[in-house]
Amino acid sequence: MAAATTSVVPAGRGARRAAAEDGRLVFETTEGIEIIPTFAEMGLRDDLLRGLYEYQFNKPSAIQQRAVVPILKGRDVIAQAQSGTGKTSMIALTVCQIVDTSSRE
Repeated sequence: MAAATTSVVPAGRGARRAAAEDGRLVFETTEGIEIIPTFAEMGLRDDLLRGLYEYQFNKPSAIQQRAVVPILKGRDVIAQAQSGTGKTSMIALTVCQIVDTSSRE
């Protein structure tokens, strides 16, 4: 992973203080994210795939293609995309895949 810095100017603070804080902000970014073009290739359960296709979710959105598999592998993921691109359904999809429905506890 490559370290990247960013410039964030907190509201209501002076430019000098914000510049000092900028030097301490470090985020890790992942290079080489694998794009999974279909739901079937994501390793989802058959019943989940049938439900997706029944509700006309035929192809994953760009954010889903990049984030579903890392989430299912247990990675921490920060995903940013415009409104209406499938972020919420991406989270619901991964939760449905991970939840153990056979457990009654």
